[in-house]
Amino acid sequence: MRLLWTQDEVTFQGDFFKLDRVSIFPKPWQTPPPIWIGGKSLAAMRRTARLGDGWIPSFITPDEMRTGIQTVHDLAAAAGRQVPEDHFGTLINYALADSEAAALALAQPYVPRGRVDESTMRQCTAFGPAGRLLEKVEEYVKAGASKFILRPLCPPDRMLEQLALVAEHVCPEYHHRSD
Repeated sequence: MRLLWTQDEVTFQGDFFKLDRVSIFPKPWQTPPPIWIGGKSLAAMRRTARLGDGWIPSFITPDEMRTGIQTVHDLAAAAGRQVPEDHFGTLINYALADSEAAALALAQPYVPRGRVDESTMRQCTAFGPAGRLLEKVEEYVKAGASKFILRPLCPPDRMLEQLALVAEHVCPEYHHRSD
């Protein structure tokens, strides 16, 4: 992909793909754009260490995140690479409401099933008032993460409302820190 993003014509022979004088247009604005690897498995961590510019798993607990960041750093060092400290993040599913019960009722039909066990799900989501989402983000910040995808779990017609609540109650906490 990096070759296709940075060269006008690419010929490539790999284990899985063969390209003969291939071009792509338009080229990305960033040259090349950073490649962030998802997944919390050891294979994903190895892939990040070997090829990635950042690591952004989902359905990972703060403790797993802390351990995973150290593993990626160790694997990258062994490969003669470095993943920048500020290139680690995660996805946090959330629903904001006045109470945890109301937030869970809003989110319940949209909670991914079968991806992780209930304990892990509870540790990597935030349901309740905005302060709960702030607390969850802080848990990941303490684990070493600095980039976040905040995904509302709610009916489609409530998504803009959920995003507005994050913009009003969560984002300002971090905007002021960067001043």
